[in-house]
Amino acid sequence: MPPFPVRYAITPRNPDAHIFEVSCTVADPDPEGQRFALPAWIPGSYLIREFAKHVVAISARANGQTVPLRKLDKHTWQAPPVSGPLTVTMEVYAWDLSVRGAHLDRSHGFFNGPAVFLRALGREEQPCLVDIRPPEGKAHGPWQVATTLPVARGLRGAARPWGFGLYRAARATSAR
Repeated sequence: MPPFPVRYAITPRNPDAHIFEVSCTVADPDPEGQRFALPAWIPGSYLIREFAKHVVAISARANGQTVPLRKLDKHTWQAPPVSGPLTVTMEVYAWDLSVRGAHLDRSHGFFNGPAVFLRALGREEQPCLVDIRPPEGKAHGPWQVATTLPVARGLRGAARPWGFGLYRAARATSAR
């Protein structure tokens, strides 16, 4: 098993449209078909949040080929069995000014992990990498990263202080 069996990437894809692009790559997907889910709530919040309602588009790829996703319920998707790494990519609408969701515009981007990161079911306790990517264009040049995640030191692409790049997480998620 690779040292980081789950890898995430988040990119402020279109700040004018408030769209983050978020991907989750599972190195060794479930041989029965990998399931992914967004939580309906987060710790410390006593309301049902239904983060999946902000998913604008979702798709999957393995071995360079498109993989169909089947929606099991309002916040869970399943890919068929595949060999090799499986990547699910989604576009998330981010116009929530609370600290529990995600917000993106030309001035800044903010996200709370459960609002944007799919759980790879069965992999929640495994370590993962999070690649926080910069928006395109020079207009967003002064942006900085503030996170409690530790930098993925020793890895190519590791973030610098306040910078974009790779961070590590001891496990993929704490929200269920």
